[in-house]
Amino acid sequence: MNLLITGANGFVGASLSKMLINCKHNVTALRRDFNPSELPFDYYSCLIHLAGRAHVMHETTEDVYSAYRAVNVNYTLKVAELARSSGIKRFIFLSSIKVNGEVTNVPFDESYAPAPLDAYGQTKLEAELLLKDFCTEHQIELVIIRAPLIYGPGVKANFKSLIQLCKKPVPLPFGSVRNKRSLVSLDNLNNFIELCCIHPTAANQTFLISDDQDISTKQLVNTIRAALGRNSWQLPIPASLLSIFFNLVGKHYLNERLLSNLQLDISKAKRLLNWRPVLNFEDGIKQTVTDYVD
Repeated sequence: MNLLITGANGFVGASLSKMLINCKHNVTALRRDFNPSELPFDYYSCLIHLAGRAHVMHETTEDVYSAYRAVNVNYTLKVAELARSSGIKRFIFLSSIKVNGEVTNVPFDESYAPAPLDAYGQTKLEAELLLKDFCTEHQIELVIIRAPLIYGPGVKANFKSLIQLCKKPVPLPFGSVRNKRSLVSLDNLNNFIELCCIHPTAANQTFLISDDQDISTKQLVNTIRAALGRNSWQLPIPASLLSIFFNLVGKHYLNERLLSNLQLDISKAKRLLNWRPVLNFEDGIKQTVTDYVD
């Protein structure tokens, strides 16, 4: 296939582009300052839109919502207009599970009403809704993929910080944390995106995607430390006490990231597209840690 991709230099985009090329697809990276007249009409069969303003834990921008909206909504619609003018038949949009919310009592699936809690999730939802209207009007097949935390070689931000913490020869306090959280490896996400490019049943669908192995913070730390060749060494501190501590030190957001549940039900992807993860969680963590250590 002839594929056009935004965000090709990013964490997901660089990995996805390499995989697609290895699978013999023709891949073209779209520059941020693209000129629509430079693209041939009816050449690209699918546009994969990855570019966006990522979630920032410690936001310093004065007008947070406008900063997110400028990229996650306005730029997305500019790319959608390019798809229309270039005769592209399918538009794949990488969204986020933050559209649904931050915490689950039962796993989210595609039927759950959106409930974003921050500017990142709100602008991703706004982009989804505007894209649906735009693509319906112009007869473009839209595929929306809501992903949880993505990890893999080259991962940055909080996941990289956790690996750094796990390298330290000190006990970590998550031995009694029994939460359940969904993650997705780069390999699994990339494989699913490629499938959405070619599978006819993916057209005009929204999918939640994950490794299909929900894990606790305790399990995550144990797996990272095992990949590092270290003993797990975790203290059995009750989650309730950790929550009090996080609140006292002004890091209440860690309650959601480290102690709460955020589970995704990916039954729809398995049923409609017959998709299964190509990489298990343990091997995904080994790849991530090996790349980080090397």
